[in-house]
Amino acid sequence: MPMAQPPSSTLQPDYLAGRTGAALRREHDHARLWLAGADRIPFLQRISTNDVRLAPGQGTVTVLTSPTARIIAVLTVQAHPDGLLLVAGPGQGPTVYNTLRGQIFFQDRVTVEGRGSAMAQFGLYGPQSATVLARAGFPDAENLPLFAWRSGQIGAAAVTVQRIEGLGSQAFTVLTAAANGSMVEAALLQAGAVSISEEAYHTLRIEAGVPAPGYELTDQVNPLEAGLRRFCNDHKGCYTGQEIIARQITYDKVTTHLVGLLPERPVTANAAVQAEGRQVGWVSSVALSPALGRPIALAFVRRPHHEPGTPVAVADAEGPVPARVTALPFVG
Repeated sequence: MPMAQPPSSTLQPDYLAGRTGAALRREHDHARLWLAGADRIPFLQRISTNDVRLAPGQGTVTVLTSPTARIIAVLTVQAHPDGLLLVAGPGQGPTVYNTLRGQIFFQDRVTVEGRGSAMAQFGLYGPQSATVLARAGFPDAENLPLFAWRSGQIGAAAVTVQRIEGLGSQAFTVLTAAANGSMVEAALLQAGAVSISEEAYHTLRIEAGVPAPGYELTDQVNPLEAGLRRFCNDHKGCYTGQEIIARQITYDKVTTHLVGLLPERPVTANAAVQAEGRQVGWVSSVALSPALGRPIALAFVRRPHHEPGTPVAVADAEGPVPARVTALPFVG
């Protein structure tokens, strides 16, 4: 059973903000690309996993996969009247750009350009995020459907706000022109947001069981193994990697799953997960959870050892660390 959450006085303010308030994360290093041209939607439709036939103001998440269905990048999409804004993980701009460019055929009416340096990006996470946006001048964010976006103002700056899946609570991406980044950041902090460190952010996302680029979302796994089944549309037709993903769904061939681990003491990322004397997976992310008062980890584990309650061990220089598989999220 989870341990009782420690008193708030013992928690770091930025971690606590993500739990009970609004935590502001700088995400300027995330990839942002602009996909334009008359064929932009059919183009993205044929190279990614989800249905991206979107009207302006709508959004979704789709996955770029290799011909062997391994993850290249997970894209959050915004549909604008004249193009699609694609947002990916930190440092992934060149990879996404080259992947898109490499899939454009001579007859495709499609253009792609980087928008990374032109825009500032913030993530706002926590149950008071919509309240903070309203105080900063962007009202009714809580009424945005998931992945929908809307333009507005924060102070004197024009912004775009998109509702996203977060860390078990409200979450939004705030985009503005790069020149206005400091102004928007100051306004959100003044409205009650708290700047969050990367350590606190990753602790919260691991507690919430959220996979991240460079940790879980890598070319070592496919979307089904990473828990992204909801972003793989069954009815949209062919796309890169579709045959493998469809076969795994139809014939129940997903043999590796993203799970939570409760080790008896801290473990390290990339350590092997073992069961019955052999390796059955690996650790992808680790944290010390303030909410549970213990070490936790995300891991990829082969079935049947992925079932909650299964005892496993994590390889360590000092010897195997006993652990137990648990369902995600660790903390609701």
